[in-house]
Amino acid sequence: MVHTIVEYARTVEDPMARTIIELFPEAVDFYGILPFKPAPGGAYRYHREGALPNNIGFRGINEEPQEGHAVFNDLVETCFPIAGNIDVDRVLLNRYGPERRAREQIMAIKRKMKVWADTFIKGDSQSSPTEFTGLQNRLQIVGGDVSASNYDSRVVANSVAAGGGALSLQKLDLAIHHTENPTAIIMPRKIKSRFPAAQRDTQIGGFITFDKDEMGRPVTRYGELPVYTGYGITPFGEFLPFDEVPYGGGVANTASIYIVSFTDGGVCGIETLPMEVTDIGLTETGVWHRTNVEHDNGLVVEGAYAATRMTSITDAPIVK
Repeated sequence: MVHTIVEYARTVEDPMARTIIELFPEAVDFYGILPFKPAPGGAYRYHREGALPNNIGFRGINEEPQEGHAVFNDLVETCFPIAGNIDVDRVLLNRYGPERRAREQIMAIKRKMKVWADTFIKGDSQSSPTEFTGLQNRLQIVGGDVSASNYDSRVVANSVAAGGGALSLQKLDLAIHHTENPTAIIMPRKIKSRFPAAQRDTQIGGFITFDKDEMGRPVTRYGELPVYTGYGITPFGEFLPFDEVPYGGGVANTASIYIVSFTDGGVCGIETLPMEVTDIGLTETGVWHRTNVEHDNGLVVEGAYAATRMTSITDAPIVK
């Protein structure tokens, strides 16, 4: 069945496993709303609309309708196991108690989810065969047209000028319009931090609201769409850094925003089995207490218009 990691965690009976699984959506904010589909044998096969039938139309009296058919593209996605052993020295447990093991687990999950989130955006299974391909490499420019009028292209440029430009809310509206049934916006933390100032500026405005999600965390919304920023502050780098070359050329000082439809038939995770958490116990050497966490998973963009990448955004105050 299609489920989110939050829904799955509620079905896990083992208390330790359930507690660990519940930490994952806390580490990456949009992970908790990503639907997962079963991929038996590690493969998910599906059909994407290629072309609508071109023979449908009105007919005259006593005339036969024309014959025709739609075109579907047969596609397949595969799973890639992301795993790790969380080891805690028995001496540390003796000194500090079970809380030390819990803290080690939290830190390991933060690191693991950073890897997953970075792969979700920038993964490339061709250059790194052990990981799935992320949104950046799936959403491509088609025909050189990066305006929202080119629906075949899944990239919309915020600015076509050399060096990019500040986020334009008008262009963001167009990128949202470019996406079928959008449910979320994923953007850099630095851009999200500029929304309150944009809201206070009467020359810019924008329908921006602030509330909380089902986990009690603050959520910024642009229109009806919640805004997500991946993981929090980390010494290992930031989510969606400003290191991309803008569409119009120049230095690599821009970032992208992603408008996504997290729905069945849109952008989904795939999995051979739901996430597995195993308490190995004390290892053979007698040194570490080990917890194994493994998830054989991948990504599918099932709908042709289920996601849009908006590029060429600089770290500057938001404009209309």
